[in-house]
Amino acid sequence: MSFNSFYPSFDIFYENYRVLGKRASLKYLSRIEKLLFGHALEVGQTQSEVISEIGKVKVIHYLPFKKRIYPVPVLIITPLLSKPYILDLYPGLSFIEYLLKQGLDVYLIDFGAPDNDDQYLGFEEYIFGYIPSAVESVLKATSSNLLSLLGYCLGGVFTLLYMTLTDDNPVKNIVLVASPVDFSKMGLHYHYWRNVDADQLVNTFGNIPPELIIISFNLIAGIKDPFRYFRKSLGFLQDISNKEYVKRELLINRWLIESPPFPANAFKQLIKEFFYKNALIKMDLRVKGKLTDLSRIRCPILVLYHTADVVSPPESARVLLDLISSQDKEFLEVSGGDAGHIDIIIGTEGPEFTWPCIASWLRRRSNK
Repeated sequence: MSFNSFYPSFDIFYENYRVLGKRASLKYLSRIEKLLFGHALEVGQTQSEVISEIGKVKVIHYLPFKKRIYPVPVLIITPLLSKPYILDLYPGLSFIEYLLKQGLDVYLIDFGAPDNDDQYLGFEEYIFGYIPSAVESVLKATSSNLLSLLGYCLGGVFTLLYMTLTDDNPVKNIVLVASPVDFSKMGLHYHYWRNVDADQLVNTFGNIPPELIIISFNLIAGIKDPFRYFRKSLGFLQDISNKEYVKRELLINRWLIESPPFPANAFKQLIKEFFYKNALIKMDLRVKGKLTDLSRIRCPILVLYHTADVVSPPESARVLLDLISSQDKEFLEVSGGDAGHIDIIIGTEGPEFTWPCIASWLRRRSNK
């Protein structure tokens, strides 16, 4: 019997509590920003336009910085549990801004924030609906026949599903950043989530509150490295005079607070197919009657992971290169900070290593 059998209004109570808590946290952060910088900080400042929209899902085009751009556009697929502005944090620390400066034509799928009407959304809707629609919109906007896909975190998993489940897709190149493939190699995360009752969580909450997932990430990171948060707090106090460092930390906290819920049906599929069964690596995942087969991937692929990533460690993806049919394939490990899953994009190793590697790799493969 579910929790809601006894407390039918629990989900409403919790949602109200969560919204109020989020507002209070954001208000507190805003006050700190105004105290330190004289104004509230802005995110996602790179100029953009929405080229298509289906429900809450938008396809965003970032306006080029250069007149001459590479003819093969790049479509970024972000994870469901994330606001996409982590890739466009602020001028100078924006992965998207960097790609534009390298002459690449950049698009992004923003999946939006699901509400109770979106609990039914599952892999079928994303892989056979939203992503193909976004691909079609980008090709139409650019008059191109091909594009590159760049998947971050679970956006990379969606990229692999799209590649293996759809026929004749127009993908020329793939870039995966911090995307797990062999979920059994995710360490404590694998053991934690495979013992979670996905049905019970969904019956209790509907869409899964982001706090439940973020707390598990922090808990597991703390178990693996007990002094992690002590070092982080000490580092913040030591570097509080470094305005760029403080700005980055405040905006990362805002990004975490503003994380959207995880659609109920997609969450159940994620837990059951990937953590219970590890179905992607076993090629035993069926979506709409179609079976995943990683050997169907034949295009050039670049895979990047961070050595300090406790969510998607490098060992969770190495096997991918043995299972795909691509001849042009490269696996790179990034090192640096101890928050690898985020640092790979916006740590010092982001602009110093990750961004140039991705941009250079794409430029060499983005001419028709």
